[in-house]
Amino acid sequence: MFPSWRMQLGEARRALKEGQLDRACAIVQREELREFRQARELSAELAGRVAQRARGRLAAGRSNAGWNDLELAEHVAGCDLPVAQVRNEYRQAVFARAVDFLADGRTAVAQQELAKLARRGLRDAQVRQLEEFARSMSEAEQMLSVGSSAEARQALEKIAVEELAIEKSPENLSRDSVKIDWSRLAQRVEWLLAQCQRHSQLRGELHAAANQSDWHQMLARADKLLSVAPRDRVARAARRQAWHAVGLDATAVFHREGRPLASLALNDTKRGAQGSASKTQADDTMSGSQEPNRFMLWVDAVGGFLVCLDDEVVLGQPTPGSAVAVPLCADLSRRHAVIRRHQGGYTLDPLGEVKVDGRLLTGPMVLGNRHEIELGSAVRLEFTRPHALSATARLTPLSGHRTEPRADAVLLMADSCLLGPKSHSHIACRRWQGDVMLFRQAGRLHCRSTMEMTVDGSQADGPTPLESGARLEGEEFAISLEDV
Repeated sequence: MFPSWRMQLGEARRALKEGQLDRACAIVQREELREFRQARELSAELAGRVAQRARGRLAAGRSNAGWNDLELAEHVAGCDLPVAQVRNEYRQAVFARAVDFLADGRTAVAQQELAKLARRGLRDAQVRQLEEFARSMSEAEQMLSVGSSAEARQALEKIAVEELAIEKSPENLSRDSVKIDWSRLAQRVEWLLAQCQRHSQLRGELHAAANQSDWHQMLARADKLLSVAPRDRVARAARRQAWHAVGLDATAVFHREGRPLASLALNDTKRGAQGSASKTQADDTMSGSQEPNRFMLWVDAVGGFLVCLDDEVVLGQPTPGSAVAVPLCADLSRRHAVIRRHQGGYTLDPLGEVKVDGRLLTGPMVLGNRHEIELGSAVRLEFTRPHALSATARLTPLSGHRTEPRADAVLLMADSCLLGPKSHSHIACRRWQGDVMLFRQAGRLHCRSTMEMTVDGSQADGPTPLESGARLEGEEFAISLEDV
């Protein structure tokens, strides 16, 4: 009869052959097997297999599962040799994404990527270097946002000298360091410097117009200033003064340069009462003949968000004449998947190749919080339900593929959408002191806030209806709605 330890090793080998890696690892880690050479050899093989699985999970964006695999592989092997390469690949991939986000002006997202490395214990000299660069960029962007262009310029000029000097010091970097494309980051710095210069010039022109009581020029310069520095108090005050002086209608709105406003249908008549689509309308949505009910929500110093109001949302490739609600610039079908909202829940219907958490879908699936959706071979989106009492959901791009128009996230808005500093907000606005709520009421979109707020220049007391191109402003925030 075979000894017990041989039987246990045989069981572990069968589990490995059947792809049951976790079960095989649990067997070889038993205390009574550790003294045997065959068990140690099998442990090394298992550690390699688990490390390989970790590589795949990390590449798919499942960082928690992948990291757990790395810790398991290290524990099984008794050393970090099988996982060191995978760890370094993960560090390099996250670091490279952070550099790309910084170059694209998405500083907050870049800081989130670098924070992942810190949490995983992968903060080395190079990561600290980029963290400091991102921190300096964020401070400069905030200074410019509130109209302190001189201070922002000083901070940016310091970045251009000090950060490049660090890069030229190879002793500060490890042999596994990633080469930073400073030319792309330098272009971002130069663009911000040009914005600082433009702000100073516009501020001078604004003061000149005010001295001459040229209210139309004053209003034009104030609008241009706010396109550069959305929280510039001088520009806001000048705009209010000019509005009052020339008697502009209270619903006159500020809009960003290069973003013309069109008619924005925010009421529910586009899809029927209370925003619910009839079966015929649903069929129209699926066939692509019905225009999606959506708009862009621009939150200054936070980002842009594509808000979809329909109960059925089609995801696919943007093509002429297509009525895709969430167009994704990637190698996808014109109509690749449909997300449906029903009684507060969501289902995902695959029309092309769709995976959820790595599992290929052959039919509709109920979506849960933090499910990862993969469309085709590359596009990855995270589905979340931030607020437990709201049916509104959020789709956050994980793979870097952009929407058309470009948005930081997609909101599938049910009855309400919360913007604020709390963790359950649908749009996180960390520096705010209160909340802004968008909600549907009597077939129209309304807003209210716990902070003092104006809507299109008029004080908003209580629930306030929103029109096309609405502009919401408070002491520390500004929000614009734009037709798409």
